[in-house]
Amino acid sequence: MFPSVIPVTNNVFVMNHFADMNHHQLIGWLLDAATKQEQHHYHGKNTPDWVAGFTRFREHAAALSQKEEAAKNKDIQAIKERDLERAATLESIHFNASYIVMRVRHENDESLLHNVGHELKEKTKRTHAPTSVTKLPLKVTAKRGDEPGTIVLTIERDPGAGVYEVQFCKGTPVDEKSWQLLGNFKKVRIFIPDLERSGWYYFRVRSHGDNETSPWSMPVDIIVG
Repeated sequence: MFPSVIPVTNNVFVMNHFADMNHHQLIGWLLDAATKQEQHHYHGKNTPDWVAGFTRFREHAAALSQKEEAAKNKDIQAIKERDLERAATLESIHFNASYIVMRVRHENDESLLHNVGHELKEKTKRTHAPTSVTKLPLKVTAKRGDEPGTIVLTIERDPGAGVYEVQFCKGTPVDEKSWQLLGNFKKVRIFIPDLERSGWYYFRVRSHGDNETSPWSMPVDIIVG
């Protein structure tokens, strides 16, 4: 697990190779990292607007490409603008990496280091080697809660899970469109309030880990008390 002090970004990710990239290589890295972070099960939905994330990466890629093209004529001002954009891009990359490291410590979830575009240092890989999520459907049970209109879901623990995605359907599910997202949870015992009394609900769960997703569990149904 992580020490009490937030680890320095350079001790987690390989950061010194960006300075050696040419502009085209840097643009390629930005676009690849933007795609990975946007599609990430956690970062894609939880990265604040003030963080240099996938949107900012694409903006930098477009600006750097444009300014690199303008600098081909050896215009001094164009070269200066390109270099300033590159400096701003590198700053955003380091800011992004620092945010991810801090978010990992805050959530206590090492899977958030993976599949974000940044290369892990070898010692980080050894310390935080990911565990694969289960290839089998999780076992899920549902029972009425102590209070009216509540239930408790209990999920089979998956060692490779970063979060558990829970979906629900009021009434018998007809197809995939019948299901709605309840939320992503880190706990395997989930208290669900504010359900319609005497309502018939179905629930299903799957786990998300290091760029992996388990199959959906068999749906469990319950009539709310």
